[in-house]
Amino acid sequence: MEKLQKAILKTLAYADVFDYPLTLAELRRWLITNSKLKIQNSNLSREARSYSAGQLKIQNLIHEGKVQEFAGFYFPKNRKEIIDLRKKREKWSQVKLKIALKVARWLKLIPFIKMVAVTGNLAMNNSDKEDDIDLLIIASENRLWLTRFLTVLLVELVARRRRPGDKDVEDKICLNMFLDEDHLEIPEKEQDLFSAHEVCQLKPIWSKDNVYQEFITQNQWYQKFLPNWKP
Repeated sequence: MEKLQKAILKTLAYADVFDYPLTLAELRRWLITNSKLKIQNSNLSREARSYSAGQLKIQNLIHEGKVQEFAGFYFPKNRKEIIDLRKKREKWSQVKLKIALKVARWLKLIPFIKMVAVTGNLAMNNSDKEDDIDLLIIASENRLWLTRFLTVLLVELVARRRRPGDKDVEDKICLNMFLDEDHLEIPEKEQDLFSAHEVCQLKPIWSKDNVYQEFITQNQWYQKFLPNWKP
């Protein structure tokens, strides 16, 4: 099996772990490979070459019964039901995003916060109804612990915060990651495919002083896993 076909199958299998069928554009963007795949054809642009080659390989995989397509979505065989699930999750995610936006506006009151972003499934509009709302906070240099304290205090006042041991977490705010603007790179021991997805798919609600751009710059290692992704 050719490299591109293996990458397509790996990408669809990874997305399937999260019950997430992919469009052709998403498949190209999130293609899991350790280098940019180059398809030689001087008459086409690089983007057109990638699409045409990818479409051909996908059609071959469909013909072989390894991949299925329906309504513009691609997924492993016998997984058609995740299309409806994705659409349901998109609706649930919109409700949660409104809550996240409201909380993020309140967090602007804390001067030491440089960025608030949605992470996890919600960043991909793929949250279940019962899911919580994961937020990443980037704090000013040397203000991490003070920012954490003030953020927890404010979220307690304006929203429902998820606490350790909570069983009912629906629509609760989970402050799952705090970073200092001077230490934005994900630790090397955590630089894997999952973390690469987390870096690339996070959705900034607001950012100051180009902190989001700096976050991406300091985590260029994601290209070892997702070289086709761009901010």
